[in-house]
Amino acid sequence: MLKNFISFSDSRAWYITPISNGDLMTRWLDPTSVDIPDSLVDLGLIPLAKQILVRRGISDIATAKAFLDPNEYTPTDGWEMPDLRTAVDRVNQAILKSESICVWGDFDVDGQTSTALLVQTLRAIGADVHWHIPVRATESHGIKIPYLKEVIDNGAELIVTCDTGVSETEAIDYANSRGVDVVITDHHDLPPKLPNAVAVVNSKRLPEEHPLSTLPGVGVAYLLAQKLLEGTNHVSRFTHHALLDLVALGITADVADLHGDARYLLQRGLIELRQTKRIGLQTLYELAGINPLTVNEGDIGFGIAPRMNAIGRLGDANIMVDFLTTENPSQARVIATQL
Repeated sequence: MLKNFISFSDSRAWYITPISNGDLMTRWLDPTSVDIPDSLVDLGLIPLAKQILVRRGISDIATAKAFLDPNEYTPTDGWEMPDLRTAVDRVNQAILKSESICVWGDFDVDGQTSTALLVQTLRAIGADVHWHIPVRATESHGIKIPYLKEVIDNGAELIVTCDTGVSETEAIDYANSRGVDVVITDHHDLPPKLPNAVAVVNSKRLPEEHPLSTLPGVGVAYLLAQKLLEGTNHVSRFTHHALLDLVALGITADVADLHGDARYLLQRGLIELRQTKRIGLQTLYELAGINPLTVNEGDIGFGIAPRMNAIGRLGDANIMVDFLTTENPSQARVIATQL
């Protein structure tokens, strides 16, 4: 049975209703008017933009400026993320002890960018790092014990997950039984009981109103990378700001709720995407007909992310870590032509 459908926007709403002969009748419904507070009058915005801000619960000029301009936003200290300090300490310990680290990711764009971001960071600070992204056709999402066993048999001494892991209790128990610690970075819904990992760094552990609570996998991985790069134990040839292009890709492709730091990181990341030094992305821009100087969310959502997702759904996304981190133009072009 066809039901009434109302689609609200910030300006007007469609109202579609069935009539007796089965046809549809469409008419406009104007939303309830909102009062624009005096504090927003001096922003220099058109009336519609001010209405949108008010409907989003923004009524003071400082909050409005922070929403619109990343230069006006104060990013949240990553240490507010539960278990992040423990995760940083365990990774630093692994580097000091020359332990082999495996970054375990996921095959969608959020997982690809998270994996590449952590691999690039760990390489830069001197870690012995490898990675594993499950092949969708044979492994599906998550951590399957037969493949985890293979990774451990090949020498992994610490597993760092990204965009996965929070529900993998059995796999993590298996790793522990082999003497291998697991650090989880994830953003998916929490199970009734957290797995027995050294650290569970998950944005869902924060209250909904917290500015870090809507970070997707790449955002959570970025917090770990940021704190590792800011640490005094290592000397790196780049800063965490150079990772923001990957963060923007993952946030957009995962359709994250743009609240708080997720919105801020996307705004900053779009700037980095327009001046990215990643040869893989430069090549993809060329092949996809994207102007690097004007890359926006639409280019990501309809031009870049579908190509990256396709390799994860139909092939083996492990090559995407090479694609996003390579400094070899020939390798970048070979991979880009497969996307």
